Amino acid sequence: MASSRQSGQTGEQQTGDLVVSAVGMVSSVGVNATQTFTSLRANIPRKQERPDIYLCMPEDPDLDESEPLVASPISHLDCRWRDQGNPTEWLALLAAHAFADLRNKAKLTAGDEGGTGLFLSLPGKRPGWGPENVELFTEWFRDLAAHEPFAQKKFSWIGSGGALDLCAEACRLVREGQLKRAIVGGVDSYLFPKWLEPLDRAYRIRSTRNHDGFCPGEGAAFFLLESVTEARRRSLQSWAELRATATTNCAPTPAGHDAGAALAEVLSRVIPAGETPPPLVVCDLNGEMSRAREWGYALSRVGNALPAPLGLEHPAAVLGDLGAASGAALVVLAAHYLHTKHRDRTSAVLWTASDGGERHAVLLARPQPPSDSPLGP
Repeated sequence: MASSRQSGQTGEQQTGDLVVSAVGMVSSVGVNATQTFTSLRANIPRKQERPDIYLCMPEDPDLDESEPLVASPISHLDCRWRDQGNPTEWLALLAAHAFADLRNKAKLTAGDEGGTGLFLSLPGKRPGWGPENVELFTEWFRDLAAHEPFAQKKFSWIGSGGALDLCAEACRLVREGQLKRAIVGGVDSYLFPKWLEPLDRAYRIRSTRNHDGFCPGEGAAFFLLESVTEARRRSLQSWAELRATATTNCAPTPAGHDAGAALAEVLSRVIPAGETPPPLVVCDLNGEMSRAREWGYALSRVGNALPAPLGLEHPAAVLGDLGAASGAALVVLAAHYLHTKHRDRTSAVLWTASDGGERHAVLLARPQPPSDSPLGP
């Protein structure tokens, strides 16, 4: 079935003929995907007090002083565009660095790039930023990445699940032969004062007056989707097979969720039946209690489909909340997990819960090496 984006409906797509053949990332704890994952495995965050970026509101304005924002900023790049309040240029720079990491690993030649589509998750409407900025962002990204125009481009503005939402269409276009391959990614940064203030007023940012909040982060991630044949042609070892995607919407409620019904719905559509051990779960839990409660309700609803021992990874604990980059980052990191820390698991279920009510899930599987691989079949 084709993926659906209408409220209250669910789309599902089986995509087992495509693989993740290369990944790229930049984050507060790594200049590339490998370094980011190494920091995650070692549980090494770089959360900092940054009064130069933002001062959080005090609990009592008459008695208490404002306190520095605690965030997960990137400090290993030239941050002048962020510090000068230029989100379009800063987001383009983050995306270009993550893209360079992917391109270095993907072994793409000039001839290969002609049939490649770009599917990118971007932040939604914010002060000084929105869909009207996408043309300028694209120009900056193309120049910084030194990349020729893509055969097709599509953008998502729905938040953390944007990259997972784009997967279904990217897979369809590759399978139908309209594209040879698809690069799916996401980029975001919360670290602009005008973007932080509304979140702070809404009790979203973690601070002394709000322990039920998230640590703002920033970063970018990309993964390359193509057929197994195309990946082997360039002597690439597949990171993961993309087995299935599912998406649905739920209406916002006063509790911030629907008691896990929508999330359980998409999870049930991608969880492999009877797999032992059960799949690893990699998700965008970010420290907000409403999201944790929703996950708890959803886990109860899916019941024995995710039996013990449950393996759960939520990278925001180290990276901070990556916003629109979250979905792509989950794919990149889940692929690493399946090959290293969680080699006992043969698959991973990824899920995201976007602020607008979109719920997405994806099933990745660790591929069997080809018969001629030194790793054996």
